[in-house]
Amino acid sequence: MADRIQAIFISRKHKFYKNLQLPMVLLYFIAGFLVTATISTIVLFVNSTRRTFVRMNLTRGERDNRSLVAKLDSINILLRKAQEVFDDHIALDNRERTYMQMAYIHPDVWSMGIGGKQVEPLPQVVNRNTERMINEINESMDVLKGKYYLRKTSLDEIRAELEDNLYLWAHIPSIHPLPGRRISSGFGYRVDPIDRKVRMHTGVDIGAPRGASVHATADGVVNSASWVSGYGLTVVIDHGFAFETAYAHCQQILVQPGEPVKRGQVIARVGSTGRSISPHLHYEVRVSGIKINPNKYISTADVIFD
Repeated sequence: MADRIQAIFISRKHKFYKNLQLPMVLLYFIAGFLVTATISTIVLFVNSTRRTFVRMNLTRGERDNRSLVAKLDSINILLRKAQEVFDDHIALDNRERTYMQMAYIHPDVWSMGIGGKQVEPLPQVVNRNTERMINEINESMDVLKGKYYLRKTSLDEIRAELEDNLYLWAHIPSIHPLPGRRISSGFGYRVDPIDRKVRMHTGVDIGAPRGASVHATADGVVNSASWVSGYGLTVVIDHGFAFETAYAHCQQILVQPGEPVKRGQVIARVGSTGRSISPHLHYEVRVSGIKINPNKYISTADVIFD
């Protein structure tokens, strides 16, 4: 009886009684079947649930990927517009450098990227096409970043060159010392109005009423302001860069030696001191101590530049 098991079924309601002798093998088989069925059901449920989640993730991933591609397309459009704007800046940079007589930047230099920071590896869910787009965008942004820094550096160089030139231009005689007045006697040999002999006239004479304002023709420092034989009351200004100007026959001097002056500043009053027969200004321009024709340095007859 060890290989069998007794099963008794009793129902009082139906007055039922049944006694069965079942083999142990059958019982083991039924138990094994039930356990197997239970495990299979659980496995099938888990697999079905996992497939459902996978399908949901794939659907969401595809939707996110489409959204990402659309955003990448928008970024590409903006990058192309930025490239067009930078092309205009490159052309402007070349014009500015040409105007300032500076060497222009070679197109190969403009086209170089500076190498951005290392990009993190992309997730495996990103397909190859999207990965390619992202890499191209990173490269374009590197190039734009390089162009930005190059343009900024170039602007700094152009600004420095312009400031240097402005400083130089401000110290080169270039305006009329008596705006609106005509030159009555030019530079060169002439018959001296006093002794009637032919002499070298080392400047220009500009007629003006006594007391008219005499203007400095460039920035500089007053070298001397005193009486000079033959010139009368005279102001000499050192402009640097080997330039000097002299203003002679003045009635009154309004500056002192060592005083800085600006272009257009009133430095004296017209008079007829020294070797002179009428009120006028004798104006000289000297380069490295050599007296040259002032007409070359009077660019405007009636305008003063601050």
